[in-house]
Amino acid sequence: MRLVTSQNAAAKKKTAARRVRAPRMDSGERKRMIVEKAIEYFAKNGFEGSTRDLAREIGVAQSLVYRYFPKKELLLDQVYEEVYLARWNPLWESDLRNRDVPFEARLKKYYLDYAQNVLRNDWVRILIFAGLKQEGINDRLFKLLHDSIFTTVITEFHHAFPSPTSIDRDKDKRELELELVWSLHASIFYISMRKWVYKTKIPSKINSVIEVLVEGFIESLKHLNRGGVPLDQAAKSHADLPKRNSFKLASQLARS
Repeated sequence: MRLVTSQNAAAKKKTAARRVRAPRMDSGERKRMIVEKAIEYFAKNGFEGSTRDLAREIGVAQSLVYRYFPKKELLLDQVYEEVYLARWNPLWESDLRNRDVPFEARLKKYYLDYAQNVLRNDWVRILIFAGLKQEGINDRLFKLLHDSIFTTVITEFHHAFPSPTSIDRDKDKRELELELVWSLHASIFYISMRKWVYKTKIPSKINSVIEVLVEGFIESLKHLNRGGVPLDQAAKSHADLPKRNSFKLASQLARS
């Protein structure tokens, strides 16, 4: 009698286990699960680990990862699609070109939206790890930024603030302008690096910081494009901007 009772109890446990088992995923769901877990894994550990390590972290067999991604590069391509391209707003470029809105307002809107919707833990950390390992993610993202955003910013600046000289004829000045855009972008990105990489305190009023950085950038471009201003003087003026911006930011925060 005890034996029968024990067998019945065991059977009930097996039945209960079958009842709570997660529903079977189809091929698309399983592939997406692998990509989502891979994003978490790469953001935390970088690209040093093997697919075996990744499979162990996900909790699946290595053969299952290989079934969907025979090469690690294919998985990295999917990670790039999900983390970077899927969050890329196609309206950013068109909004930057909307000349019915003042240039400064357009640029502030772009960077405020960019910082809020893009600069997250996985975006920042994967980009840093990819740069250290030269995985190619950086090159693709930077080309997208250069072609879609940076050149647009410079074009729209010159429409809003016409220069007495033709910028197209001055290669050195053109390169310096691009470098100023890079500096603005990097300054905003660095705030997220401090949060997600260095784990240090960041400003509580990030929007105010971003707006001051944009204003300083525009003043730098204006100074650079004044007639007869040597490049070395323009570069020195830009180097002094953080000091001037800090006073301006402090004043704004004090009034808020």
